[in-house]
Amino acid sequence: MRRCEHLRQRFYSVEQWDNDGVFLNHIEACVRPGSAVLDLGAGGGVKFRYDLKSKVAPDGQVVGADFDPRVCDNPLLHRGVALTGPRLPFEDNTFDAVFSRYVMEHVADPAIFLAEVLRVLKPGGSFLFLTPNKWHYVALASRCTPHAFHAWYNRKRGRDETDTYPTVYRLNSRSAIRRHFRDAGFREDELVMRECCPNYLMLCSPLFLVGVAFERMVSSSRIFAGLRVNILGRFSKPK
Repeated sequence: MRRCEHLRQRFYSVEQWDNDGVFLNHIEACVRPGSAVLDLGAGGGVKFRYDLKSKVAPDGQVVGADFDPRVCDNPLLHRGVALTGPRLPFEDNTFDAVFSRYVMEHVADPAIFLAEVLRVLKPGGSFLFLTPNKWHYVALASRCTPHAFHAWYNRKRGRDETDTYPTVYRLNSRSAIRRHFRDAGFREDELVMRECCPNYLMLCSPLFLVGVAFERMVSSSRIFAGLRVNILGRFSKPK
């Protein structure tokens, strides 16, 4: 792992490889003083750090919702709400922006999920997401192996297995996203495929270098865009 960390810093020290940072830039571009923002899948605020409270000050709010009860203690939020079902406990037309980071791969019913997001968005509001591409090798391996293997592998990577949730990948290709979002009534503003550091292959140096070679290939041409690891999207509610 130590050798892999050295290789990671060698090949991926530039911010352009940080998909979380790129995603946060997109979120911040949609946020203004006074904005009401919903982090859908906020968790405890450990994995994705941001300072949106200052962006929406003085009159805005940053709300988080998650099935994980730790959301109620998330320090990045003005308020955290623990979910008990698929319906969001918010009034219609509440939020200027909703965002989800690595949530859509867990959504079992895209129609209900997107209908609820659309309902709580204000007209003209944006839903932004970062999610895995089902055709990338990580997602392909995930789809071919049981959940117990996912928990074991993440434990080997130093991740708490309680943070490993079942995946279904029903909203994780460009075609599926466009179809479901169109049916729900959204307008497409942006849909981008992005590759990043092969973090899942950091168990040994040779495996990591294979991941680097794959990343260089899929990043070299738009022809290979459909094999990149992440899908970053922004869809809006029509005015």
